[in-house]
Amino acid sequence: MKLRNIFGNRYKGALGKDMVAVTWKGHEYIREYVTPTNPKTELQVQHRAIFNKAVEAWHGLSPSQRAFYNRIADGMTGYNLFVGRYIEAVRNGREPEMPIVMQWTTEDGQPLEQCWLIVRKRSQEIFLDNLKDAKGEVALTPSDTPYTFVLRRGTQEDAVLTMEDLLEADVPMTLESKTLGIRLIANVSIPPGEVIGNPQ
Repeated sequence: MKLRNIFGNRYKGALGKDMVAVTWKGHEYIREYVTPTNPKTELQVQHRAIFNKAVEAWHGLSPSQRAFYNRIADGMTGYNLFVGRYIEAVRNGREPEMPIVMQWTTEDGQPLEQCWLIVRKRSQEIFLDNLKDAKGEVALTPSDTPYTFVLRRGTQEDAVLTMEDLLEADVPMTLESKTLGIRLIANVSIPPGEVIGNPQ
C-alpha cells in the first residue's frame, strides 16, 4: 500500500523504525510500528512443526500427485488444500492422506493416436492423459472417490469404470472399451507395508 501525504510524498511499508503505512478495510493510514511478538507457546511450536512437515510433504509429492490437488482445489491452490488437509489429519490423530499413484500402459505397449484416458470426479475432469506415449500416470486419493474412468477416441467416449473404493480395487486392473478398441492395464505404486486391493 502506498500513502500520499499533503506534501505529495508517498509512503509504503515501514517508515524508519517508528511508523508503518498500512491499509485496513480499504482505509489507508500510518500507525506506530509494533514489533511482532513470538511467544513460542507449546501449542504454537507444535502447530509450526506440523505446518513445516506438511510443506515438506508437499515438496515430496510427484508431479501427478500435485496435479491432483491443483485440479480438485476449489477457491484455493492445491498447495493450500493439501497443507490444510495434512494439518487437520495430524490434529485429529490420523495419518495424512497421500494420493495413490496409478500407472497405466496400453496392453501391447503401442501408442494410440487421438486417444485419451480421462478421470472424472463426478462431472469434474481431474486428469486427461493422452495415449500417444502408450503410458502415463494419474494420482488419486481414497477420500475423494468415486472416480469415473473414461476412454476417448476422437470425439467418442466410453465410461469403462466407476471406482467407489480406491483401496478395494483389484490391481493390476484392465480399462477396456471394445467399442473404441482401447485396452489399458493399470497398476499402482504401493508404499512398503501397505496392501491395496485383494492380493492375487
